[in-house]
Amino acid sequence: MKTTSFSENTLPNNNMNLAIIATVLGLCSPCCIGLILGIIAIVLSSQVNTKFKSTDFAGALSSAKNSKILSFIAIGLLALNLIFLLGFGGLAAYQELIEAYNISQ
Repeated sequence: MKTTSFSENTLPNNNMNLAIIATVLGLCSPCCIGLILGIIAIVLSSQVNTKFKSTDFAGALSSAKNSKILSFIAIGLLALNLIFLLGFGGLAAYQELIEAYNISQ
């Protein structure tokens, strides 16, 4: 089992910058799922300082880790969307798919 080197006197990094970047980039992810994850990451980032000040050290560390994970997932969704758009024909392939199945709006 991996142990983390966390002292109860040290405020964990809240990853707020990463969460904000993930939220902005999440606008370009499919169905804006990255945006939703980014907003949740920002909320978790803002909880880190509050939990640390209320001596909930384990909660502060957990919020920091979860914020970082959600931010990376949001950025990863953007990367997958870019790979799809650039690698598989993107919008042209999507338009052909719509025309092939006669999907009307």
